[in-house]
Amino acid sequence: MLDPRAKLRRSSGETPSLLLTPFIDILLVLLCFVLAVSFQIRAAIDVKLPEAATGQLLTDSQLTISIGRDSTLMIHGRSVTIDGLPAVIRQTLGALPAGRTPSAVIQGDEQIPYALLVQVMDILRAQGLTDLSLLTEARGRR
Repeated sequence: MLDPRAKLRRSSGETPSLLLTPFIDILLVLLCFVLAVSFQIRAAIDVKLPEAATGQLLTDSQLTISIGRDSTLMIHGRSVTIDGLPAVIRQTLGALPAGRTPSAVIQGDEQIPYALLVQVMDILRAQGLTDLSLLTEARGRR
């Protein structure tokens, strides 16, 4: 209990208040950061997928490779050359937990050269990836 002799005095007659301006400034900075990061995660290649009627839903994949119409390669939003592809694949597979079977999805534009697709698949197989999938658009969804 409070001692009845103790008196609480306020130095000024102002009531305490919460300053919202610094709080809102911090929230806006965090929002800008989240938006900037989320836009960089998205693939920068515009890929028009080929259609397939017998496709299956993909449940899990550790590696996604995008091949653009102009033969540009991207792995998880990161641009890579065909010569640098094996090193990036080794690095990505090295980060996977042990005992997990690695799989890859190739997201290629319908206009890419067939030879490039075969070359990418050959590099993936040489790195130990045998579970490969080709991403397609469901027929009739366009």
